[in-house]
Amino acid sequence: MRPHLIALMAAFAAFASPTAASAETHQRPDLLRHFRAAGTTGTMVVHRAGPRPETVVAGARRSRARFLPSSTFKIPNSLLAIDRGVASGAAQPYPGPNPNHLVDGQPFLPATCEGDLTLATAFASSCIPIYQRIARQLGRETYRRGLRAMHYGNREIDGAPLDGFWLQGPFAISAQEQVRFLERLRRGDLPVSRHALREVREMMVVERNGATVLRGKTGYVFTTAPQVGWWVGWVARGRDTWTFALNLDITRPEHPAARISIGHAILEELGAFGGAARRSRRP
Repeated sequence: MRPHLIALMAAFAAFASPTAASAETHQRPDLLRHFRAAGTTGTMVVHRAGPRPETVVAGARRSRARFLPSSTFKIPNSLLAIDRGVASGAAQPYPGPNPNHLVDGQPFLPATCEGDLTLATAFASSCIPIYQRIARQLGRETYRRGLRAMHYGNREIDGAPLDGFWLQGPFAISAQEQVRFLERLRRGDLPVSRHALREVREMMVVERNGATVLRGKTGYVFTTAPQVGWWVGWVARGRDTWTFALNLDITRPEHPAARISIGHAILEELGAFGGAARRSRRP
């Protein structure tokens, strides 16, 4: 197995957008208590855009370390698929039966992935074989050009099969880089069609509660030791947004669920869901 830190440090830590570059960055090691309480190690980066922009980092060193993106790569993969016409949009059908993905000889994905699917349901359920089919249709050169234009991760896709480089490496991305990419997606600053942007942003919606919209995508890196979990996305509420990326080590059965519970707790503490942001008095 590959080391769990496919661990080149990210090329730069400052955010690429003018808004993010001008935002204050606050190191919040106190927020790591959420990971410790779950018995794991991780990081979370949250960039707040709006009248008072700021970036909060819990676990600064790890936030710059690159990991396999796993299913969080379905975000740029879907953008490229729709932009290049490999998929018409979120409603693109993939009639069943569809194969599951085996890990250690056992089905890894929910049974939903084996039936009739659309791109949106394949995205939500992380149906790997559908995206492997998309990868073979897009081709390696499309990925080389598209990922370079999107500035996504280290863009090293030649050391693994075309239909699995996001699962095997050396392709990798950091939490810092995930947030920069998602900020460009949120603002519509990526070099893909408006149709692709609109469809993928809608596919990412996981919760609407009044004026608050949560978009997100999980990822589960099962090819490394320890395994690694991701949760990335953004919360939009009024004039403010909180764009985030979390990753953590998966060493217990409860850790996959902890991706979202920890991320949600930190976002709530930062005021993303309407409560007043709370600051620790600890240095």
